Amino acid sequence: MPIAVLEYLKIAISYIKTAPAYLQATWETLLYFYEPKLAAIAAGVALFFFILRIFLGGVGGWVIRTALYAGLFYVIVTNEEFRVLYPDVVVADIIAVLAVVALWVPVTVLGGGIRLLRGGGRRGAVLAGAAAPPGATPGKAFEVARADKDSKQVMVIMMTDIVGYSARMEKDEAAAYALLKEHNVVMRKAITTHRGKEIKTIGDAFMVVFDSSIDALRCGIAMQAGLRELNKARPAHDLLKIRIGIHRGEVIRTEKDVFGEGVNIAARMESVTEPGGISICADIYKDVKGKVEAGFQSIGQPKMKNIANPPEVFRVHLNQ
Repeated sequence: MPIAVLEYLKIAISYIKTAPAYLQATWETLLYFYEPKLAAIAAGVALFFFILRIFLGGVGGWVIRTALYAGLFYVIVTNEEFRVLYPDVVVADIIAVLAVVALWVPVTVLGGGIRLLRGGGRRGAVLAGAAAPPGATPGKAFEVARADKDSKQVMVIMMTDIVGYSARMEKDEAAAYALLKEHNVVMRKAITTHRGKEIKTIGDAFMVVFDSSIDALRCGIAMQAGLRELNKARPAHDLLKIRIGIHRGEVIRTEKDVFGEGVNIAARMESVTEPGGISICADIYKDVKGKVEAGFQSIGQPKMKNIANPPEVFRVHLNQ
């Protein structure tokens, strides 16, 4: 038999002979944790790792947790009392590894299960989506699912923009920003009053969605009326005017955004609107005709960049 094999057998036999002593040391280690202070520390460490597993996911979370487990192993093997119980380095390392694994397994299984139930992980999101029926949105009001046709909705979209705002910024940035804040107050008051939902602002532009065509047009009228009041205190050469485009069409709505051709058309409609005016599509016109105090004039189907079939557009004549 090779000498190397004999040496390994001798080492293994020596560990077997000393096994009762190490079992006794292990038992003493367990008893050691019955001390209230140490038991509380051990429970706190377990709870800490459990919380990390639930709330800290992804590759970054895995790296952080692995580093902390390695740190825990180091703390155990360098503890003086632990070294007294396990003087042999190999055995001490094995026991320390077993202790870390004994913590890691239940924390990973239970914490990971809770994370999946919460939908906090990437895998949880996939499972939740797979379990939901077509068109349903598990756990949230809106789910990002561009490939799913059922995520599309027909909505009323409003796009607004301040006329000449970029030139104002170049001329006097501080004054332009102050004016923007006044503009935003007027806009948001009208949006809230008429049950709109502000999706986002892009500089001086607002994107707002509505369930009702009537609410959307009345909101636009209120915006223009509010800005006329604001302009009464301003010189005639420095009036704040906006353009508003309102369109009803199919969009894809996510939790935080709305996009699609319907949004593009609303933006193009805003761009062909006169300063201080409102433009609406034919579908909106059919909904609001005779129900909103305003006049309407068709301007046909103006050319719109990247829109193959632009809608008929109506200008709204406001009763000032």
